[in-house]
Amino acid sequence: MELIRISDRKMKIMLTPTDMRHFELNADTFGEDSAEMHRAFRLLLEEIKKQTGFDADDNRISVQYFPSREGGCEMFISHLPGSSETAEMPMFHPCGRALQLQPKHKAGAFHRECAYRFDSIHHMLAVCRRLCEIGYIGNSSAYRDEKNQYYLLLTILAASPFMTPDEMNFIVEYGVIENITLLKLYLREHGKIICSDNAVHQLGTLL
Repeated sequence: MELIRISDRKMKIMLTPTDMRHFELNADTFGEDSAEMHRAFRLLLEEIKKQTGFDADDNRISVQYFPSREGGCEMFISHLPGSSETAEMPMFHPCGRALQLQPKHKAGAFHRECAYRFDSIHHMLAVCRRLCEIGYIGNSSAYRDEKNQYYLLLTILAASPFMTPDEMNFIVEYGVIENITLLKLYLREHGKIICSDNAVHQLGTLL
């Protein structure tokens, strides 16, 4: 593992495939909301603090993640500004094959992208309807692939970078969680847009 202190608020981390295995980090599941991901990321932050003194709270950081073909990665971890400084910050910045999480307008609130796959359009429409009913207001888009599988991409607000709000846990009753980074690459080649913007509210009224 190579650590480069860019500033008091930003650190660059370079992990080899061996480092990834040591910290139990998986390029295919990085950023997913799971106990394993939380534990692995905390172990990494503890090691960074031990080696450099860079103290990062996983509820108050921005993470940019760039996996390499060899199985390692480059990662940039930044301290987020206080709530009084966040008003002008963008909510989310896609970075190619990167994960970047930023707060909206209050401390401890993060926007992140997530994606779900459904075996039928009926299931996706049912999810959109229920999201409308709970007042979902994030960005959303919908796709279909060549195998007639349907995909819903959402931007959600959560208390930490790897959490899904409890009120949205019902979605897995209808479909399965997909890795957002890999899915975007797949959809570029095999996906057809059903609704590029505000899919939840446009599709939620059809069922």
